[in-house]
Amino acid sequence: MKTLTFFAVLLVSAISLSAQVPESKWVGDTLGPWSVISFEEPTDYIQINPSAQNIWQIGAPQKSFFNQAYSVPNAIVTDTIGFYPVNNQSSFDLYIGDFNSYGYYYNLFIDFRHKFDTDTLQDGGFITVSWDHGQTWSNIRHDSLSLQYFFCSPTRPFYFYGNTNLYDETALLSNGEPGFSGNSGGWVHTCLAWYDLPVKKASSFPPDTMILRFNFISDNINNNKEGWMIDQIRLFSIDLGSGFNELSGNSIIAKVNPNPILSKAQVTLLKEYDDVEFSILDITGRTVSSGKPGKCTNFSFSRESLTTGIYFLKIASGTVANSTRRIAIL
Repeated sequence: MKTLTFFAVLLVSAISLSAQVPESKWVGDTLGPWSVISFEEPTDYIQINPSAQNIWQIGAPQKSFFNQAYSVPNAIVTDTIGFYPVNNQSSFDLYIGDFNSYGYYYNLFIDFRHKFDTDTLQDGGFITVSWDHGQTWSNIRHDSLSLQYFFCSPTRPFYFYGNTNLYDETALLSNGEPGFSGNSGGWVHTCLAWYDLPVKKASSFPPDTMILRFNFISDNINNNKEGWMIDQIRLFSIDLGSGFNELSGNSIIAKVNPNPILSKAQVTLLKEYDDVEFSILDITGRTVSSGKPGKCTNFSFSRESLTTGIYFLKIASGTVANSTRRIAIL
C-alpha cells in the first residue's frame, strides 16, 4: 500500500506541471508535461502554406468518412467538405520553437490522431523535418541530421513512448516518398520520438530551428477520396535520465546505462554500499523483477521478460535512503 501511495503522489505531482490536459491520456503521460493543439482556437505554432492550391483547412469536417473531429468541433483537414483534387501538393508546418519553455529539454515526443482516405500507394501524406529554419527538409523516415531519432522494428516496438503507427519505409507514394495512404479504417494514434540521452542539457534540445511539415500529394487520377484529417497534436517530454541521480540527504547516488534498455543495463553507484537490493516496478507500483547484488559499487540486470514501456528502478541498501530512477525498456 505504501508503494502504491508513493506512485499516486508522484503522478499527481507530475500532473500539476502540465501545460494543458487533453480529454484522454495514455499510459505514462503524467511522467512529463504536455501541450495539445486541438484546433479549437488559433495558434502561432501551426502555419498553413498560403499557396492558392493548398487545401488544408481548419474547421468542422463534413464528409462521409471524415464526419467528425477527434475533439469536436475542429480538426485540420484536406478540405472540410469536398474530395481532394488531382495534381495537388499541400502542406502545413508545426513549429517546435519555444515549446522548449514548457520543459522539452531532454526527450521530445509528438503524437496525434488522424484519419486518411486516399488512393493506395499513389496519393497520401508524409511528414518531413527541418533543423535549419526550413532551408532543407528530410522525410522523418530518413532523418539523420539529429542523430537522435529512433525507429522501432516490429520486433522492438516502443509502444507509448516511441515511433508507433508510422508509415513503412517501403510504402512509397507517387513522388517516391514513403507515407500514409489507403484507408485508415478509423482514427489512428501515431507517435514520433526524439531522444537526447548521453548528457543532460539545458535548452539546447530540441533546437528552436526544428519544424515538422505535414505534406499531402495527389497524382493525376481522380479517385473521389477524402484525403487526410489530423487532430489533437500533442507535445510532451519524459526525462528518461542519464548521469548521476543526485538526491538530497543520505541517499544512494546511482546512474543507469544505457537507458532506454534493449537487453541489459549497468548500474554504477557513486561508492560502495552494503546489502544492495534492487527492484523494478511498473507504473502502478507492482514489482515485476528484483535482485540482491549485496556489497558492491555496481551491478547489472537484464530486461528478461519485461515488456516495452516505462518502469521504475528502486535501489536499497540497509539504512541508506532508497534511490528511484525512471527507466525505459525498448
